[in-house]
Amino acid sequence: LDHSNVMLMLEPRWKTGHWRVLLCLGALPLPSESGLFDGEDPGGVAPSLVNLEPKHWSRHLGRASCELPAGSGRVNGVCVDDIRELENQISFCRSVVQYRACVPAHQPLWPDWNATKKDRMLARLYKEIVEKRLAKEMNVTPKVFVKIHLLSNAACFSALKNALCWYNFPKCSDQNASLPLCQESCENFYTACNYKAAGGHKQCSAAAIAKNGLFSSGYPGNGQILAEDNTTCESTASKAAEYEQEQAQSETWLTSPPGLALMGFGGLLLFGAAYFLLVPYGLRIYISWALRQTIAVPMSWFRKIPPLNGLRVLLFTAFVFLALVGFGIYMRTSPGQSLSNRFGRNFTAESIDDGSVGFKPQIATAEVKVSTELSNKQMSRLIGSCGCTGDR
Repeated sequence: LDHSNVMLMLEPRWKTGHWRVLLCLGALPLPSESGLFDGEDPGGVAPSLVNLEPKHWSRHLGRASCELPAGSGRVNGVCVDDIRELENQISFCRSVVQYRACVPAHQPLWPDWNATKKDRMLARLYKEIVEKRLAKEMNVTPKVFVKIHLLSNAACFSALKNALCWYNFPKCSDQNASLPLCQESCENFYTACNYKAAGGHKQCSAAAIAKNGLFSSGYPGNGQILAEDNTTCESTASKAAEYEQEQAQSETWLTSPPGLALMGFGGLLLFGAAYFLLVPYGLRIYISWALRQTIAVPMSWFRKIPPLNGLRVLLFTAFVFLALVGFGIYMRTSPGQSLSNRFGRNFTAESIDDGSVGFKPQIATAEVKVSTELSNKQMSRLIGSCGCTGDR
């Protein structure tokens, strides 16, 4: 055959000793509906792809990628190794995100979405959740019973913020894998917010999360998971040990309530022993007599009062009652002391500023501090854990 696109190949037949002739047609151009393969040059040369090369690159191209949120399967975040760099980017979650965190990666198509924007979004979401719940709990009505979870409960405020930040900024493990929220963090939230639990909170069980999502959000799916704190990161083990040592040094047993009670009891025993061993017998007798006389003085005065019959006691009580009622009426009818004058004043900004009114409310009477500092024990568990994100 002399066709340039047809090749002869000889295949040996090992068992029979014969040869088989094969025609190799791989070099021939195969036709399609539009002729040759779409986009290919008739001579077999692929077109240039230079114009398809990206011209804008992510600033986080060289960093380790991670899932966001953890367990979602969406690798759209990067691990931030420098904690100080992350602290400069976030403000709301700064106090509780003290680890290598997975943050949104810089995307050329969405350059404005970053850790700072996400932190601000979490702050707004937290504010909306808190205000909505407080409005519901403060709306006292006899028709609807509302359980109190957040009102006057600073621990619930902190637990809510911690869970919100730890879930949205998961920790990066030594292998740069995003760690899900800890099972204990979910349990701590429901415990701090006064949810009753018999054998554990059902909202944190795997079945409840698969059905209703984390914290009964109603959005189950990938990324809605919890994990156990069962491993320790090698890279942060030494730092976690330092926090544990500081915690052990700060927790002196003698300064704890049992230690103070024991020291108080020991002090009383020491004082009693010193009193009987060092104070002379005659002086002890005199001190005992003076103490008994001092205690008995009110009783001796009461016994000196002349006896009164029941009618006189009732008349005296009635006289005191009427005298107090009359004094109250006189005070209420005095100029400027009536109920309308006391509670019906027109408060203006000028009168409050110049101090002409008797009561000046605080600027934030219902302010709640939610940015509580994590203890050394919490920091040790948060930094050292390599199984989940959060505190046990």
